[in-house]
Amino acid sequence: MTASKWLEHLANCPNGLLPVYGNDAAVLQGSLRLWRETLRRFLERFGDREIRLFRSPGRINLRGMHVDTHGGFLNLMTHQREIVVVASTSNEPFTTAINIDPVFPEASFCIRELSERCGLGAPWRQVIASPWVRNRVQKTAGSWQNYVEGCALNVQHTLGSYRLPELCLAVGGNLPQGAALSSSAALCASMVLAFSRWAGKVLSPEELILAARDGEWYAGSRCGVSDQAAIVLGTPSRCVNIALRPERLDISSKRLYELPQDVAVLVADSQTQRSLSGKQLIDYTRNRFVYSMALHVCRHELAVLGMRSESVKTIDRLPALSPGALEAYGGLELLYRVLLQIPETIELAALRSRYDIPDVDALYAQYFGNVPESERPGLFHMRGPLLFGIAESERARVFPDAVGSGDWPRTGDLMRIGHDGDRRLRADGRPYVFDTSDGAIARLARDRIPIENCPGVYGASTPALDKLVDAAIDAGAYGACLTGAGLAGSALALCPRTEAEEVAEKLRRTIASPEYAALAGVAAAIPAARVGESVVVNHPVAGAGEVRL
Repeated sequence: MTASKWLEHLANCPNGLLPVYGNDAAVLQGSLRLWRETLRRFLERFGDREIRLFRSPGRINLRGMHVDTHGGFLNLMTHQREIVVVASTSNEPFTTAINIDPVFPEASFCIRELSERCGLGAPWRQVIASPWVRNRVQKTAGSWQNYVEGCALNVQHTLGSYRLPELCLAVGGNLPQGAALSSSAALCASMVLAFSRWAGKVLSPEELILAARDGEWYAGSRCGVSDQAAIVLGTPSRCVNIALRPERLDISSKRLYELPQDVAVLVADSQTQRSLSGKQLIDYTRNRFVYSMALHVCRHELAVLGMRSESVKTIDRLPALSPGALEAYGGLELLYRVLLQIPETIELAALRSRYDIPDVDALYAQYFGNVPESERPGLFHMRGPLLFGIAESERARVFPDAVGSGDWPRTGDLMRIGHDGDRRLRADGRPYVFDTSDGAIARLARDRIPIENCPGVYGASTPALDKLVDAAIDAGAYGACLTGAGLAGSALALCPRTEAEEVAEKLRRTIASPEYAALAGVAAAIPAARVGESVVVNHPVAGAGEVRL
């Protein structure tokens, strides 16, 4: 239909969107406002022409933080706020994209010209690593046009010789930026849908997930596939439990389960932006550097402990390091023996010689290349980050079972313990430290403490996120944790639905307090309007797709 007909239809038949947004009136009205504003902006800029509508929701992750790069389990849900795209074919030999937010200027480019310049005949990763592409993206670093271009070019790359049509695009969104709700992944998924559908190509879920990721890679982000998987695979009222391998995407492990109506998940935007620097940044990056080698290190130590080489080769993702997967070799006891084999700390030279990790120096340069040489670390905490990955994947694996049995204290504990693996400050303001010494690990082994009850050490939280987590638990939430990559963004709180507003109000009061402003690193108290919008109940909606009559 034309843009004007769509506006008329949405005014007369708003309930036609119920299969997408569910029956919550506030969610439906918020989405209708967004669609109307985006359609009107399209009309103003491009005129009344035949259009198609595409949308992608935000996402949250209840459990399974930082493990997607190692194939760990995740517990994903869509979030009702979203990115929408109104799209039509262009009468001009170029694509034009506008945004209802004036912060994002109009973008224009020619797909055919760009595809010829960047050499789309090569593999995609080779294309985006080419000097021409890198130079183009770096010149406009941070521009939203890079995401639009990346998605268009990736669809063209997939279609090969078929020429992609140039489009007119109007983009709208009510996902708060920087809130760890995957606004960039949602933008890319919507863009891929718009370009592929207008080209007559219907992508499979796997193809859409990878294409949206590759659009972000063009723009310079080196993300995994968990955000895209949540956005594409999510459904109303359900969570997705899945273990993903980024290098070989397979969604066959997907398992859907429902959160009962008597519980609610609150999403609290911390109103902070990533701003790590100095020692804090180096400490966080140090953990990520060591964590990137987790599987290689664990395979090495399993071989030292006598596991046969053919069995060691099967340890290619974190779920293979669970007590159940290793039951034939000793299960939980073997895991603790492996942890005791791994040094609590290790020098870079010893890391090279002990583990013979391919390209370890290239990895070191990747993580610390922007750090002054005099400040680059030589000593690394190894055991804590590796324990975090093993334990977090196991927490995410058993999380649906705790939900299914209605064991809310246990469900909340899994969230709380997982957050402790990221935690920076205790509730009393002192630094949080999880003991990973030989003696501490030996005691855990002796007492047969389930591995999922061990926080480990990853350290992606901030004082502000820790404060929100503690405030939610103090107010009666079963559990709380950060969501996404951390360092800023949002915290989640699982609570009885009857107490959701009380917990939400406690979180809002916390965000409005001078103490919180100091923790968040802002000069003045956060404005009341932003505080009021900072905490919402999560309503899972349909995954990314085209909106049809």
